[in-house]
Amino acid sequence: MENSTVPMPKRLAGIGLAAICIIVSCLIPGSEELSHQGIMCLGLLLSLVCLWTTSAVPVGITALFTLVMLPIIGVLESASTAFVGFGSSALFFIIAVFAMPAVMMKTHWGVRLISVLLKRTGTDSTKLVLAFMIATALVSTVMSDVPCTVLFLGFALAILKAADAKPLQSNLGRCLMIGVPVASVTGGIATPAGSSFNVVAMNVMQQITGQTISFFDWMIVGLPLVIIMVPVCWFSITRIIKPEPITEAVFADIRKEAEEAKTVSPFEIKAILVIVLMVVLWIAGNWIPVFNTTIVALVGLIVMFVPGMDLITWKEFQSAVPWGIVIMCGAIFTLGGVVESTGGATFLANLFMNSGVTSLGFFGSIAVLMTLVYILHTLCPIGAAILAIFIPIMITLCASFGVSPAVPTIALAIVVAGNVLLPVNPTVMLTYGEGYYTFGDMFKTGVVPAIILIYSSRSGFPSSWGCWASRATVAKLCPLSRQAGKADRARRHCDGSHRAMASVVPGIVCMKILAVCNYLWDDSPIESNWKERHVA
Repeated sequence: MENSTVPMPKRLAGIGLAAICIIVSCLIPGSEELSHQGIMCLGLLLSLVCLWTTSAVPVGITALFTLVMLPIIGVLESASTAFVGFGSSALFFIIAVFAMPAVMMKTHWGVRLISVLLKRTGTDSTKLVLAFMIATALVSTVMSDVPCTVLFLGFALAILKAADAKPLQSNLGRCLMIGVPVASVTGGIATPAGSSFNVVAMNVMQQITGQTISFFDWMIVGLPLVIIMVPVCWFSITRIIKPEPITEAVFADIRKEAEEAKTVSPFEIKAILVIVLMVVLWIAGNWIPVFNTTIVALVGLIVMFVPGMDLITWKEFQSAVPWGIVIMCGAIFTLGGVVESTGGATFLANLFMNSGVTSLGFFGSIAVLMTLVYILHTLCPIGAAILAIFIPIMITLCASFGVSPAVPTIALAIVVAGNVLLPVNPTVMLTYGEGYYTFGDMFKTGVVPAIILIYSSRSGFPSSWGCWASRATVAKLCPLSRQAGKADRARRHCDGSHRAMASVVPGIVCMKILAVCNYLWDDSPIESNWKERHVA
């Protein structure tokens, strides 16, 4: 959202709330539970939330303001340490991947894709919506949600223009404008490259624990969820908002353009080869360490500029990268580390664990916290800040149960990235701005997939997914439980795990991830207590 379009009272209120958060945190003395630096750091985080949610100033400027305040108020001793997040490899990955949609937009692959989809779907508009959602989700597995949505938004608008579909009048327009961003965020769950939130979450975990999650390991968890949820979301959208049929006349212009683009140019061949090769190398990085996510993205970016390739110019690349988001991510990487080092994460985790929620057992307490995160992100779409705040808390909580930090990292990334109940998520706002649907349309189509998600968890999908994982994969995903015996025991217990807290919708996502990863802690009173509560 442009800051010039935000009402001035709202902007001033955001600045005022941010100032209050900083001033109050500076006046509160430290204690044994939390140092004065930790209190001020949490105050800065709250001020960051106030400025972002009110759009008082651009997101990049807000991030820079927060970093500058770290040494000024005394949270950090040296100003240089306030910018360590900009040296993160994850930040360079985020920068590099925005070249991919910029290159694809210069080709006719999109027109050809639409032509193929229309040949397969014919005049059946529900099949067309499904085809669009599958294609969007597939591309989103290796492309960030926002550029992927932008790419397919253009394709969808081309069809709606040919069909003379009017905003708020065409149900086909409603379905496509809702389906594209929903499929984009759903597909982004499948791989670390699918969403910048995935990379942010992994980087925060790595800063805290020194551990990371490989490209392939993330796919083991995310891909099955995507395969199930895309059809579920499509069914909900097209049954609640039934799209009108498509006439044959609509296809005329699209077919003509596709015919003109029938010959594949050398530029298009080079573009598709580079992108496909990057995907292959990302997957190969599971076995060849040098092909990690960031290295492959940067090498791919460099190749695009090599003489003879010339897939993109520097000016085009500069325009394709949202530099405000890049600055925001760099600031979040710094703040995530500072929250942990000053004891803020431990303090918040202790408050949560002492509140009595942990008496619900491991799955219950995690589900409650995930619900709070889900609600918070629905009302305040500041995913990067939420990840920086809650991942350290969740990791600390999981550590008390002997569970790997990979569990809360993946679960939180999925909940934050996949929150599309209201069109306040930045990805969804791209299509909401076209005016084809309302808040109510978005909410109605989002409720049914949530109910189906509950039903699938009760029907044993998580335990089925868990049984797919090999012993080696389970051991690899579970650094705290590498012994084969524990991996086998995890499979046996996952049959009952999905019954815990199944009535909490956002928590179901966490439970699915937990079941897929097959985590189980050592024999202990905690484990026995959990079995007494939840295993028949």
